[in-house]
Amino acid sequence: MFVRSLGVFVPDVVSVEQAVEEGLYPPEEAERFQQLGAAVAGDLPAPEMARRAVLDAYERWGESSPKELDLLLYPSVWHQGPNGWQPQHYLQMHLLGGAVPAYEIRSGCVGMISSLELAASYLRADAGRETALVVSADNHGTPLVDRWRMTPGALIGDAACALVLGKDYGMAELLAVNATTIPEADAVNDGAYPLFPPDATVGRGLSFGDRHEEFRQRLLKERGTGIHLTIQKTMMQQVEQTLDEAGIELSDITRVAFPHGRREDLDGQMSWLGIELDQTTWDYGRRVGHCGAVDQFIAFEHLLATGGLVPGDHLLMVGFGSGTSVAAAAFRVLAPSPVTREGARA
Repeated sequence: MFVRSLGVFVPDVVSVEQAVEEGLYPPEEAERFQQLGAAVAGDLPAPEMARRAVLDAYERWGESSPKELDLLLYPSVWHQGPNGWQPQHYLQMHLLGGAVPAYEIRSGCVGMISSLELAASYLRADAGRETALVVSADNHGTPLVDRWRMTPGALIGDAACALVLGKDYGMAELLAVNATTIPEADAVNDGAYPLFPPDATVGRGLSFGDRHEEFRQRLLKERGTGIHLTIQKTMMQQVEQTLDEAGIELSDITRVAFPHGRREDLDGQMSWLGIELDQTTWDYGRRVGHCGAVDQFIAFEHLLATGGLVPGDHLLMVGFGSGTSVAAAAFRVLAPSPVTREGARA
């Protein structure tokens, strides 16, 4: 399986300095957490951001129209539009037409990586299937989210990314991908709120800081469950399995793309893998914020565009989704930009 093309839509960044001046972000947190800004889409709908990312992917590729697809997967994290409406149909209406099987995937911030596994399996299931599109977008700028305070130590950004996956050739090879869940971590982000009525229907906002503290207090009362150790072990298992299937070692990895988040979380993840800060995507992530399911993929595009990855390099992606999901994917870079079938043969 190969990445035929990678398109992005990352809106303008609002700097931490501006957010502090406007009273949105405490200056002491700016100094402590080392975040630099967040990409803010304003009132641009997430599905429209997704459409622009798809167009960017095909314009870069320059070989065919978005209509020549066998599957569309749209992983999402935050609310996409009207109740009872699905965003993948917006792309079908404005880009693809109606014949392409299209599904929204709700697996949290791990959605892009886990959707790659689904898309690759779908293409392999039928020799006649050639190409799949995985696209995700989120605009968190809604009344139920404060992007500057939702997660202490991290900022929430808006962005979209579209990845065209295909057989036989591409700009990067998808060597392996794996995703799994940890059912016993179901309560990490539920805040002990009732399942019904759903939060959004009663106007309850989302604060991961409050929910994680509630879960911590719950663990103290229960004398701990070892769930954080389970999450660490599961991440390592996913990485080890993915590298084994890819036929490479961790020493072969040029860069590791984690979710854009808190530096303290990244420090732990780096120590688990035994890597250094300059092998991660931290410097890019702290400039745009945590952008839902697309963090690792917009960082991938950024590394290719800035020379952080060159042909022959390997990229490892590691993802986490609330609930809790864990995923990993390994890529080998073949070209800095999309190639045609004829160019790949040459």
